[in-house]
Amino acid sequence: MTTNAAWPHDRVGAMGEIKETIESIVVALILAFVFRAFIVEAFVIPTGSMAPTLYGAHGTIVCEDCGTEFSYGLRDLADNRAGRVVGAGARATCPNCNHENTGLKMTDASRNPESGDRILVMKWPLDIGGDWFGPARWDVTVFKDPADGTTNFIKRLIGLPNELLMILDGDVFTIPVDDISTETFKELDTIRHEKYLRRSQQASGRMPELSFEAKTELDGKFKIARKTSTTQQSLWMPVYDHDYLPRTLGATQPRWKPLLVNDSAWHTTHRTITFAGSNHSADGIKLAGKRLVGQCAYNIADRPPPLVSDFQVSFVFTPESETEVRIRLTKMKRVFWAIVNTRGEVSIVESLDPPQASTPVMLSGKIDPLLPGLSVQISFEHLDYRLSLHVDGQEVLASSGDPNEPGYYAPSVYALRRLSRPIGADAPQIHGLGGAFKMTHVVVRRDVFYYHDPSYQALALYWAPRGGWASPDHPILLRNHEYFMLGDNTSASKDSRLWDSFGDHMAARGEAFQLGTVPKDQLIGKAFFVYWPSPHRLEWLPNLKFGVVPDVGRMRWIR
Repeated sequence: MTTNAAWPHDRVGAMGEIKETIESIVVALILAFVFRAFIVEAFVIPTGSMAPTLYGAHGTIVCEDCGTEFSYGLRDLADNRAGRVVGAGARATCPNCNHENTGLKMTDASRNPESGDRILVMKWPLDIGGDWFGPARWDVTVFKDPADGTTNFIKRLIGLPNELLMILDGDVFTIPVDDISTETFKELDTIRHEKYLRRSQQASGRMPELSFEAKTELDGKFKIARKTSTTQQSLWMPVYDHDYLPRTLGATQPRWKPLLVNDSAWHTTHRTITFAGSNHSADGIKLAGKRLVGQCAYNIADRPPPLVSDFQVSFVFTPESETEVRIRLTKMKRVFWAIVNTRGEVSIVESLDPPQASTPVMLSGKIDPLLPGLSVQISFEHLDYRLSLHVDGQEVLASSGDPNEPGYYAPSVYALRRLSRPIGADAPQIHGLGGAFKMTHVVVRRDVFYYHDPSYQALALYWAPRGGWASPDHPILLRNHEYFMLGDNTSASKDSRLWDSFGDHMAARGEAFQLGTVPKDQLIGKAFFVYWPSPHRLEWLPNLKFGVVPDVGRMRWIR
């Protein structure tokens, strides 16, 4: 009888290979789990609370009138909660030309929304912490919903530990706790304690307010929390882009309208706006037919939006001879002009009337002379009580945030708090003086506008301040483990301002948890990239109710 000595040896080798394969798979799964748990995790955006920075379930439409593409919100199919239904008769208002589009292929009723953005979230920086890697203001942050401890929310981190925070006239104001007097800090902490007593049903009645003396002190110390330049690029929202002219010019259609009824040197009916030359200082154009409000096109049904007043006007400027262009913006009834001439002289002045040679100058400077036929990009903006003028992307003039430097001006927080409603801005204007020039790619943008609506009780808690937490009369004191979150789509975001419920896991913390805040240990990570926007659908397969073609052009960094 013969034996095959090689067979057992081969069998052992095969079993070893199988074992190695299984070990490799297990190691890969462990590494994937570790990577997901501690490094980077993927999330899907379900709602439009961060629109237009991030989209939840939505529909996309190209405006029937001006050709602007925009998105409008739909309900997540996995969300069974009651809510408004976008049906066949719904209208999506174009953010550019105000046209009410009715041909909505995607509705809640048709059950075919585009999916929300899929994003990547970095976890490891929060694990490391410190000044470099810890949570930072304006980060788009994922965290656990304080109401249940399991649902993941995504908002923009606005308030940091150890500061007093207030939202006022669209802006975020803060004071470090170290800058608050002992007496006022005790008042603030007592109010926070009273909030806990009502939350835990140990007390009743409306929340107490700060004394006049405390408010007076705080009004002199609140400072605007200004956004970083990269964050601001995400928070400029379109008002009107002249590259997308509406086909019709009805009473509600926006346009650049000459101020002079007769003998105006301006022609604005084409995408290229021309100025034929004039020595009349009042010969200008203004943005007409456009409400300057904090409205987001993503919201099909919305409450009346607030008036806004922080704007940016930008265009490509091409002089044809020696000339001057002026941009007019307003804030709190103050009127500011940015002036650029072909000699290379730039200035910012404050004047109710068109500036004259004798008008005092706030800021002035020099750039290279502008040559006939050569184009430059010009933009002028008012943002967070700061004026800035840019030429070809470079900031050439800017008012200061320092009271000791030229061009500084600051709001009176006391006066702002006493406003019954925000003071809106006048429509932006552009004036010419001297020779002819052309303008192309003329765009007006507005800043994000965070606000409370004091006209209704936003929270289900009868004792809570009207409009929500961090309102002008009830600033919120953040302790050393507490953060405050806001959605970019303010009017459609139930964020820190409006939280009126909490889970047992938060109730168990007692006074260590403050309603309206997110404890540090509930933060998950910082969102940094949209890796899978809603993909394109195939038009030749009308019954296909989901996208299959990756939309590479909308993959983007999250700022």
